[in-house]
Amino acid sequence: MVFVYILETVDGTYYTGITNNPARRFREHLSGNSRSARYLRAHPPAFVVYLRECESLSDALRLERRIKSNRRLKRACIGDRVDIEQFLNQIAQNE
Repeated sequence: MVFVYILETVDGTYYTGITNNPARRFREHLSGNSRSARYLRAHPPAFVVYLRECESLSDALRLERRIKSNRRLKRACIGDRVDIEQFLNQIAQNE
């Protein structure tokens, strides 16, 4: 399982990425350490606005590239804002 996600930062910008473990990756982003994305060290994430499971890594990479290169598609993908801390708490409760 590979996931494509979009995070909204505290300053209202968006970050798109892929991961095989959303909870681990979001914790890395929040920590701001060297495993976090460089962009998110300067623009801390606040909300999860999109999370989609893909069948393969190649499908996820293809979707990520399409989202990053197409503003209209990115806007269409952005849904309800879920606080990233709340999202991580929900995942922890389900484990």
